[in-house]
Amino acid sequence: MNLSNEAKVQIDTHHSVINNTIYKFSSSSGYARSAEDAKIRRTTANVAVTSASFDAAERGDPPKCHPDTRIAVQDSLIAWRSNRAAGPIRLISGWAGTGKTTIAQTMAEYWAKQGQLAGSFFFSRSSKERSETDWVAATILHQFLQNFGANVDVGQAAGTGWSLLLGVLAMTPPSLTQPLVIVIDGLDEVSTTDQQVSILGHILNSLDQLGSSVKFLISCRPERHLESLFNEFARQLGPSYRIQLGQSKGDKNDIRTFLRVSFDRICQDRRNDDAMSITRGSWPSQEEIEELVDRASGQFIFAATVVRFVDNETEDPVKMLNLVLGRQTSSFAAIDQLYVVILERVVETFAQNKKPLELRQLMDNLILHVNYEPSSSLTIAEFWFEQWVDINILVKLLQAVLVRNPSSHGQNSENVIQFRHKSFHDFFARPSAPNPFSLSEMNPVSKFFFSLRTHAKTAASRPGHDDCPPAIFPYEEEARRLHQACVQDTPTFRGCECLPRLEPAILDVRALRRFKPCRQSDCVASPDLLTLCRAISNPQPRTILALILQFLLWVRTGLSLGYY
Repeated sequence: MNLSNEAKVQIDTHHSVINNTIYKFSSSSGYARSAEDAKIRRTTANVAVTSASFDAAERGDPPKCHPDTRIAVQDSLIAWRSNRAAGPIRLISGWAGTGKTTIAQTMAEYWAKQGQLAGSFFFSRSSKERSETDWVAATILHQFLQNFGANVDVGQAAGTGWSLLLGVLAMTPPSLTQPLVIVIDGLDEVSTTDQQVSILGHILNSLDQLGSSVKFLISCRPERHLESLFNEFARQLGPSYRIQLGQSKGDKNDIRTFLRVSFDRICQDRRNDDAMSITRGSWPSQEEIEELVDRASGQFIFAATVVRFVDNETEDPVKMLNLVLGRQTSSFAAIDQLYVVILERVVETFAQNKKPLELRQLMDNLILHVNYEPSSSLTIAEFWFEQWVDINILVKLLQAVLVRNPSSHGQNSENVIQFRHKSFHDFFARPSAPNPFSLSEMNPVSKFFFSLRTHAKTAASRPGHDDCPPAIFPYEEEARRLHQACVQDTPTFRGCECLPRLEPAILDVRALRRFKPCRQSDCVASPDLLTLCRAISNPQPRTILALILQFLLWVRTGLSLGYY
């Protein structure tokens, strides 16, 4: 049967109406969505930073509030979320170690169990993925769709990035009668100030569009550029949007409770242990507890680190605590003093098996490497030509400041070694308060050797260099010899005849910057070291000693190695 053009148009229109009606019905029932929806979900899943979620395996066992602490803060946050009129943001503010991430983690877990967590992103400067903001919106969108997106058609939301996320969040299913929460932790851990301001600006500018259906819990240090942006929106945020940590009587009480409960547990576990020098009576005394509370100055990380240091199965807890309490000098902050005590104790313990200079070099190499990139003990041992077993022993001795977490490269990968807390990075990287274990005190040749091999790895990863052998530089063996020679005799550089032959390597390290941009801290090849190489290559009797002394003085003052 032949149909007229008008009849065909009517049939096509009728089919379109029917198909659209069926689509709308099936989409609202959760059985079918548009092709664009499926495409967006696939893309979002591919770029989402899975390691940034509150329950990511790569984050190991993140710290959570002790059951008897932070009760008032937790209660206030629970009440804030359920009250639509209470304001769209709660800011947990405080300096390093005051417990911001611990509270954010505890609340994220609580809201997830209650079905009230829309998404979470925990920033960390130790992870490249978690220190950038490129995929934050996609990550939160992916988490939201996994938990609440069964009846949402993402294809009907316009835009990309944050605009797409906001469009989808605005389509919150009617069945969700209570506000959802997005947890953003460690905003100050983002790699650049511009990125920090950008993502906070996105959040603050989205508040009107989201209304009271979605709220944000944000934690960060009170950095000036972030504080300025918060102040611009102060009227919209309300008078009580900030929770300030580390300054209240409640913070002291919580630290006191944590210390008492933790030490009681240690006593209970070690009471019959021959390594425990006290078997009866109260330990520690109330005076000692109060001394620790005062030293903490609101920093939970101080209390937690003391407990980990004292609770060492191979040491006498009483002796360990006395080491902490016996440090009376105040040239460092309390947490820095504690880190010095821990590292000195490791040197003392490990020195039974290694020469002091070799031991210090091993510890410097480990810390230098983990500060740059969390890595497995095998990777670190191979990089520095050290024994794998020595690295493992050292990591165990440093359990108070280092932790092993699952790798982001898969289940079969070896666990990577990381700093437990960002304050340990600050401890030895801070130029304003150098200490015996700071970067400025480390062997400059070690830092050069690390830079050389790191840049060699970068060069090998360039397109077209997939088949390069690991030792792509002919100078690597020379660098190793130099490193070992200077470990044996650091002050005078005697035995470093290979130093002149490293000049081409220094030039190559610099040249690599053309191929792949790197952070300034990646490169420690300095003009002074290059000058020293040339001076030794072309001896001039009256200038060589002066150059060496000038170079050593320059290293001591930490002017230009690029790490600080």
